[in-house]
Amino acid sequence: MRVLAFLSLLVLLLTATPPAHAATPDKSRALIETMAQDAISTLALPDKTPAQIEEKFRTILNTSFDFEAIARFVLGRYWRVATPEQQAEYTKLFEAYVVGVYANRFQAYSGETINVTGVRMDGETALVTSQINLTGGRPPVVVDWKVTDGPDGKPRVTDVIIEQVSMSLTQRSEFASIIANGSGKVETLLAQLRARTAGKTSTANAGSKSPG
Repeated sequence: MRVLAFLSLLVLLLTATPPAHAATPDKSRALIETMAQDAISTLALPDKTPAQIEEKFRTILNTSFDFEAIARFVLGRYWRVATPEQQAEYTKLFEAYVVGVYANRFQAYSGETINVTGVRMDGETALVTSQINLTGGRPPVVVDWKVTDGPDGKPRVTDVIIEQVSMSLTQRSEFASIIANGSGKVETLLAQLRARTAGKTSTANAGSKSPG
């Protein structure tokens, strides 16, 4: 009887929880187009500084990406064994790491543009296909964006796929390897992230929520 009562309560709770809204093609496309133009507006500044680029990418990460979900996915099964303190530090360090990596890649921006070429639905996830047009006669790069709406109805990017390679899966594999080589200790990854982001975490996540 206790088991049946528990299952009944579980079903009640699950059905009472409002489901996430399905992403829509129009909103998903608009998200990527707006985000791209926002980034380019800073990258195209003739007197831009590295700090400006990093701040722009941090803002985009926090407003256009489901960053906490991505951070948890990348840490994989190790998220569950990490302490709340380790989870909070990891999330902060991971943000600083991602911002640093991509801001550095765009320091040499020289007029590249991005065009959204299509959107298709996969269940409640929209896959927005885009093309980054490189300069200097180089062939364009195909980038797909997975977009899912949260309970608030706002679309968020949950993964970036560059030339058919998932950035989230790639990062997850790298971090899992680091932790495995450190005898399965999350602290091993944290130590490496601290070293990689030294001096870059003082302002990271200044207004972000702590992971729950």
